[in-house]
Amino acid sequence: MKLLPLCTWLPCLLLFFFGLCPVGRECGAVARRTPRSKRELVRVREAAGSVPGTCGTRLPRGKRSVASVERRAATASAWENGAERARSSVYFTGRGDQLRLKPSAEVPRGNFTLEIWTKPEGGQRSPTVLAGLYDKCFYASCDRGWLLGIKPLSDQGNRDPRFFFSLKTDRAHKVTTITSNAPYSANHWHHLAITYNGLHMKLYVNGAQVAVSRDQSGEIFSPLTKKCKVLMIGGNALNHNYRGTMEHLSLWRRALTQREIIQYMQGHAREHPNELSQLVIHEDFENASRKWLTVKDGTFPQVMLSDRTWIGDLGSSTHTALLPPPCGQTICDNVEVVSNYIRFWSFRKTKTVRYRLVNVYDDYGRWPTVTEHQINLQHQHLNDAFRVYNITWERTVHNIYNSSLRNRLVLANCDTSKVGDEECDPECNHTFTGFDAGYCKRQTAICPKHKQGNGVCDPECNLDSFYYDNGDCCNPNITDVTKTCFNRTSPYK
Repeated sequence: MKLLPLCTWLPCLLLFFFGLCPVGRECGAVARRTPRSKRELVRVREAAGSVPGTCGTRLPRGKRSVASVERRAATASAWENGAERARSSVYFTGRGDQLRLKPSAEVPRGNFTLEIWTKPEGGQRSPTVLAGLYDKCFYASCDRGWLLGIKPLSDQGNRDPRFFFSLKTDRAHKVTTITSNAPYSANHWHHLAITYNGLHMKLYVNGAQVAVSRDQSGEIFSPLTKKCKVLMIGGNALNHNYRGTMEHLSLWRRALTQREIIQYMQGHAREHPNELSQLVIHEDFENASRKWLTVKDGTFPQVMLSDRTWIGDLGSSTHTALLPPPCGQTICDNVEVVSNYIRFWSFRKTKTVRYRLVNVYDDYGRWPTVTEHQINLQHQHLNDAFRVYNITWERTVHNIYNSSLRNRLVLANCDTSKVGDEECDPECNHTFTGFDAGYCKRQTAICPKHKQGNGVCDPECNLDSFYYDNGDCCNPNITDVTKTCFNRTSPYK
């Protein structure tokens, strides 16, 4: 065979080689490429990400997608600007959809704060558990830990249902329960917060501290039993289940102050980023399965968009008024509760206190118990003293014309039988009673002999030890016995 010269077949070989390996080959070719930087690869893949069949559809392993990064950046921007965005909530049907916290989160065993937004429906069972810390090793015992829920105060069915906070430390002998000052409103949003600082239990409704107790102290449970503790929401293992909506649950490792609770209730948490280190759980229920498990064969509650509007100033919130019970000690007698109302002006509303003054005259309209000038002066001082608390006073005066009543002496809690009963009664220790007929002034009493039985009732001698001035103070011909006779054996006493 005759070989062709080299100059004839070399150009064909070069053309054949470049025809098989063109520049700008599609993905999947075996030709080697020039190495590129990671930043350049990201730009190329972002540009080619929308073209079907290309290779630049993913970032390197372990990196978030570009769309996810943009979505998170937009959310962070909205949070920084304070813009309102859609919030998720969960609806509990009350039929096996209660949740328990996964063991990965450690529940505080000492100081804590729990705050939630809740919208309960009417006709809740008694009791209803919104959230609670239970001992799963002793499910039959429902008083180990703490509970936030709803229960009626009335013994007649489910009347007068109120929010309650109960707590029992492992070392306590009995459980302590505090309740809100007014019934809850069905199908309305309420912000609830409970705190415990090792000494005080406190319950807040819409930012107002409505109850406090010092009956519990110390840590809630021992470190040895922490594996037995489980946090549940929407009910418990005894089917004391909640029916209604819940949104935004936060659990803190310390007891927040009332001012902080109000700030977080109004959505100002981003103003205090340093405090978030004490936050154990911040649940927005967008993906409840990340932190929560169902109980037994239950199901997850239904997730929906919340219909709650952002709260503005605290003065527009409802159910912060203190309503006293029909009788007995009122909530206003609790110094802790009242002092918190005094410190926050938003809870103070204009109030009017009406009072009636009964003034007794003699039969002829003379000798009043108090003069008109004294009445006006007292009324003026009352208004001046309470004006700073938005309280005004309205006065009515009722006059009685009765000489017999005017001549009588009225002392609160000092019954006639107590005067001169050979014991010093503090309520009768008054100058008008001769210091309980002298039994409250025995050691210091001095009566000169020339004053004893001198025909004048001398107050220093009107004592049992001086025979009531030898009878002068119980003689109607000498003195007004209605004011000076303290002798129990005298018919004029």
